[in-house]
Amino acid sequence: MKRITLGALDYGLAFGVDRTLRTLLLEGRLSAVGCIVATDLWPREFKPLQDVAAQVGERALFGLTLALSGDRVHPLSERMQKVYGNEMPTRASLERRAMVRLLPEEILTSEIRAQVSAYTSKMGREPDFVTVRESLFDRSAIVRLVTNALSLEGFSENPKIVTAIPPGLHTARIRHIATKAGFDVLPWGPPLPETEDPDELQVQLQHHFDGLSDMTFVACLPGAADDRLRRDEAPGKIAVREAHREVLASERFFHTLDERGVFLY
Repeated sequence: MKRITLGALDYGLAFGVDRTLRTLLLEGRLSAVGCIVATDLWPREFKPLQDVAAQVGERALFGLTLALSGDRVHPLSERMQKVYGNEMPTRASLERRAMVRLLPEEILTSEIRAQVSAYTSKMGREPDFVTVRESLFDRSAIVRLVTNALSLEGFSENPKIVTAIPPGLHTARIRHIATKAGFDVLPWGPPLPETEDPDELQVQLQHHFDGLSDMTFVACLPGAADDRLRRDEAPGKIAVREAHREVLASERFFHTLDERGVFLY
C-alpha cells in the first residue's frame, strides 16, 4: 500500500468549487486543499473551511496557494498595490524578470508575507504546505524568493513545498533550494486527466497511480458550475471540474484505489 496526496489547489476561486471541496474533504474523498487567499471570496469562505478542518483533523492537509500572478486575484500588500494597482502581474512578465534576475524581490516578499498572514489569521493555523499558482516554481529565482520569504515567518514547523510542475531535472534543483532553506518537498505526480467524460476518466484512472512514490501529490479540479465559474471559465473547463467531482464522489473510484494498493493521505 502507498499513500497518495489527492488535492485541489484552488479553494476560494468560486462558491461551486469551494462547496465541492468541503464536501469531498468531509467524505474522505480528498486529502489536501490549497487556499487562494487573494480573492474576494476568501474573507467569506474561510470560516466553513475552518470548520471542516476542525472535523477532519489530521486526515487532510490544508495549505496556501500563493497567487503572485494571473486573473481573479488581487494584491493584498500595500507595496504590491502601489506598483500593480488592483491586478496581479502576468505570469509571463514575472518569468521574464526572473530570467534576467530583475524580480522586484522586496515587493513580492511583502505580498507573500501578506498572503501568509491572510491565511494564518483566518484559519488559526499554519499552512501544512505552500505552492505557487500558475506553476511559477519552474523558475529557480522564484523558488528561492518564496522559501526566503517563508523563512521570515518563524513557523513552528515549516510547511512542505508543492512544486506543481512535472518531474524532471529542474525539480531536483527546486528540491536542493528548498531543502537548503529547511523545507521538505512533496513529490509531484501527474494531475488527474482533464477529460469531460466521467466514464472515460474512470478508465484512465485504472493505471494513473502506478509507479508513484509514497505521498506523491496528485492535483485535481473538482467543482460545480455556478454563476461565477460560468463567467470566468470556458464551458470545457467547467465540464472537467464536474467530471472530477462526480468521479471522486463515486464508489467506483475508491474501488480502483483499493485494487491498485493506494490510499489517500
